[in-house]
Order: sequence, then C-alpha cells, then structure tokens
Amino acid sequence: MDTRPVSEYGVTFFRGYDGGCVCQMISRSLNSYLQPLGSECVVKHLAHLRTSLPSVYHGCTILVVGEHLRALIVSDVHSNIEAFQSVIAHANDMEGFDQIWSLGDLVGYGPDPAACIDLLREYDHVAVAGNHDLAAVGKIGLQKFNLHAAAAARWTTTQLTSDHVHFLGEMPIRLEIHDFTLVHGSPRDPVWEYVITAAAATASFSRFNTKRCLVGHSHIPFLCAPDGKSAQFFDFPIDLPVRMRDAQLIINPGSVGQPRDGLPTASYALFNSEEQTITHYRAEYDIAATQDRMTKHNLPQYLINRLARGR
Repeated sequence: MDTRPVSEYGVTFFRGYDGGCVCQMISRSLNSYLQPLGSECVVKHLAHLRTSLPSVYHGCTILVVGEHLRALIVSDVHSNIEAFQSVIAHANDMEGFDQIWSLGDLVGYGPDPAACIDLLREYDHVAVAGNHDLAAVGKIGLQKFNLHAAAAARWTTTQLTSDHVHFLGEMPIRLEIHDFTLVHGSPRDPVWEYVITAAAATASFSRFNTKRCLVGHSHIPFLCAPDGKSAQFFDFPIDLPVRMRDAQLIINPGSVGQPRDGLPTASYALFNSEEQTITHYRAEYDIAATQDRMTKHNLPQYLINRLARGR
C-alpha cells in the first residue's frame, strides 16, 4: 500500500489521444484538496455553483440502486479480453464488487470484441456507449477516426453477431447512478469530447447535477476538482483509497485495454458506497498474448506496438 504523503504528487505530464499530443496537467499540491488519513485520503468539500441539465436529454437514464454497493469501474476495454479478465480477477482479490460500471469503448482496437461483450454480460452491470461502440454498429461514421482506429473499427464490425450489435446499439450515452453521472467523453459531449484541459473540465462541471462524474475516452486516469472559475487535475494515486464525502469531482479510471499514461498495466477503479471511497488499481496482464491475436487478425501494427508502451 502506497502511504507516501499525497503532497508528493505534483506536476504530471500525460500523452494525449491518438494524435500523440502531450497534455500538461499541473496542480499546486494535492494537499490543497486531499488530507492523508493513514492509508486513505479525504477530499475536502468544494463549493461549486451547478446549473441544471436540460429537462430532456437524449440518452439520459436515471437508475436507483441499493444503499450499499461496490462497483468495478472500467473504461476503454477496447476488445482486450486478456486485460479485462485480469482486471476482474484483480478486483475480486482487492475489495470484490457487486456490479460493473462500464464507461464506453468496450470494443474497438483490440482482437476480441465479442468476448469482451460476453464477459461484461456475465455480471450485473450498467454501461454507456463510447465512440468506438457506436461506430461498430453504424450509429456514427468513421470520419473523425484516424486511419488505424478506422481500420480496427471496420474489422470489429465483422466480428459481431446481431445480438452483440443490438447490445451495443441499445447502450445509452449517459447514465446517473448512485450520485454519479456516467459518460464516455464528457457531460457536455458524451461521445467525442476529451476532458484533458482545464477549460473542458470547467465547462463540464456545470453539465451534471450529481456530485461526481465518471469519464473515459482519454485513457488517462485522473481526479479533477473545481478551482474557483477554473479546474485542477490531480494524479489518481494507485492503491490509495480516496474518501470523497461531498466533493464535486470528475474522475477518470484510465483504460483497461489500451492505457496511455505511460504504464502498460490495465487501469481501473473500485467504488465503495458504504465507505464513500474510490480507489485506483493497476492489473498486469499478458500483453504478448493480446498482441499475438492482433497480429493474427492483421490489425494495424501501430495499435499492436502501443500496448507494450502504455502510450
């Protein structure tokens, strides 16, 4: 368990999405918002004026669950069954879980889209759609995809049964559950927007009415909090439970199937509603096995190589 003072987490450099752009996320000090409590952190309450969502929002579904819940939060599995299986096994070894919350892009890029869909459906789950899910079933075009992503998307479409297509096609683009808003991109644009800048985060805080918003899409794990008229990004410490209390936060658990923060291990989070904690974990998986199957299916070499780099 990493119990170093959280003030050690400061300036962080991340590589961005497929274009390879670098995003610099700077924080003064996590001590401004987090206080060490043994092996936990407490996020101070951050007052923030929130505006209401439109009364009608396409794809928005309200879910009500029981008082106590342990949720396995995954995003950007990207057809990587080896990573997904390892995350589930690792989560069971840590705290265990009652339900899986999937933040989109279950498919795309990787070699096992059908197997990843089937594995998710073995568990009690809620899931929102990402851009790769929507592309795989023809709900959006490939114009915004780069050449590698588009090639993988076209191949993914050939691997899905009608049942898989129906499952992906019926996923909403936004959910609210247990005081969390779940989207793939951002609450402002659930499909496409990357929350990787202070401007995008600041705009996002006024677009959800729950205390917290879970996002994916960038494949970069982080915590983000309002900071006056702006927002601050923080490292999401590994193996260190963060007690959220009443803080308004945007949280990215990172990517299960194609991490891009420089660590090749699968990234995920566990939420404990009773303790009001969320914990970031990393799980090792057989990267070579995934790469071998990608090679077998003639998926782009760039996508194969990046798994080992975590970029």
